[in-house]
Amino acid sequence: MNIVSQIFNAERLSQTSIIALQWSSGSWTYSELSSRIQQASVDLKSRGIRFNDHVILQCSDTPHFVAYYFAVLNIGAVAIAVSSRLNSEDLEFVSKDSAAVGLVYDSATERSCAKFLNQNDGGLIAIYIDDSTFRSELRPELETVHRGEKDEALWVYSSGSTSRPKGIVHTHKDFAVCCDFHSRTLGLQIGEKIFCTSKSSFAYALANALLVPLKLGATVYLHPDWITLDVVHTILTRERPKVLFSVPSIFRGLLERMNPGDANQYSGTEFFVSAGEHLPADIRREWKRSTGRSVINVYGCSETLFLAFAGDHMNTPDNSVGRPLSGVVPRLVNGNDVLPIDSDEKAVLHLNHPYMFSHYANRDKDTEERLVDQQFITGDLYCRDAEGWWYHMGREDELIKVSGQWVYLRDIEKSGLRSDVAFDVAVVGADDDAGMVRPALFFVPSREISVEDASSEMLNHIQSELPKIKRPSWIRVLERFPRTANGKISRQDLRKMVQGTRRDWIQVAAYRRVGWVWPRANCFLPQYLSLVWQRKPRYDEFSWLWSS
Repeated sequence: MNIVSQIFNAERLSQTSIIALQWSSGSWTYSELSSRIQQASVDLKSRGIRFNDHVILQCSDTPHFVAYYFAVLNIGAVAIAVSSRLNSEDLEFVSKDSAAVGLVYDSATERSCAKFLNQNDGGLIAIYIDDSTFRSELRPELETVHRGEKDEALWVYSSGSTSRPKGIVHTHKDFAVCCDFHSRTLGLQIGEKIFCTSKSSFAYALANALLVPLKLGATVYLHPDWITLDVVHTILTRERPKVLFSVPSIFRGLLERMNPGDANQYSGTEFFVSAGEHLPADIRREWKRSTGRSVINVYGCSETLFLAFAGDHMNTPDNSVGRPLSGVVPRLVNGNDVLPIDSDEKAVLHLNHPYMFSHYANRDKDTEERLVDQQFITGDLYCRDAEGWWYHMGREDELIKVSGQWVYLRDIEKSGLRSDVAFDVAVVGADDDAGMVRPALFFVPSREISVEDASSEMLNHIQSELPKIKRPSWIRVLERFPRTANGKISRQDLRKMVQGTRRDWIQVAAYRRVGWVWPRANCFLPQYLSLVWQRKPRYDEFSWLWSS
């Protein structure tokens, strides 16, 4: 048993003309990729990488990276792909946490890796790969190392959006059952092309846009750099992949920049798939209206590596993640009570998945708390309707108690997204200066607008929609959201912006007089209450935070 032998079997290698990897300036067939994996395997062993060694790969998404990733698995070592955006300090944490003996890097990460290697005094085997790596015509024969189902294959690191990233350990299991969504719903055939906007260090991309497509004989299109909307547009119109795997922010951005007639340019892509974060129903509806095709909402997590829930492009309700995939057994648990599966109540999702992680590295307590009797306690809140559709209702840690009442932060986010002034919204719970947890709303404006006007519009919108108990105690306008190395919104960084500070504002009622209106005063309290008759509040009295 080895992931490499599952993909590069004799049948696949006999189909010599099928393209495995394609990029802007070239391609490799499955036979060529297998040959490069063999070369990389010999290189790793010649440099001292051995069976069971942990090897970090910090590279851009290139064919050379793919070859070395599979080569690590091929020789029986453990592959740990990390984001190319990790700095030297982050890399040091991963290195120590994983006890890695090797580091594979390229020109995109050379600077941070060189700094890290200099600080570690040659403690790691450093392997630099570039365009010259595979110039040799040598075709060595190296047998793929057999591994058992309990032997480590790869680690993925959690995004660290709310705490320090965790090393999530996966073993060499048969992942054929995890191909069900790609083969049945997407109908992915040999030689058909897929593209993912996320990087391969992210479990979503690694599993669903590399491992499964290659297992099915499809063609994976690689883009080495971090993605932009212009690049996505170009790839969709030029390469016309059958499937696009992406995230909600990309679909929202493409809709924002879409001109009349642009939708037809995406007609070469049959399926659009979204995961990574919650997909708002309005984005799905607008995408279908603009392009004539639905975005398929799916759900998975790093602990399962592969997808757990998936919808389809026809009948799935706009805000549903679909139904469980083959081999997935979900449960809804409220405290110690397992709810009836059709109870329509919101509760924490527990999952039994055919490709469950084995443990968190160096975190026995976390493993014991989150992995119980082969059930993964996701921390996600879900409910299921009478027709069997499942709905993601937020995170368990997004539920906070305000003045004795439970408040779901997702409800505040949804309200903020309905405003005309917000392009994107995030809400977190944070302690104020008195140690009380309250919601804080952050948003990126949807148009050119001053900070003062944007915050005022958002505040008025929130007050018109939400009861007082749900109104955020802080409102911040950001140029862009801080993000983790995997591209998720860094909620811990957002929380730090307001943690331990005084709440922003109190609402003073508006009074109407004959012929004119007293202005509604939104008074901010950084250090004192300032309210002057018929005087607009001075927003410069409060230091508004902008993300750099």
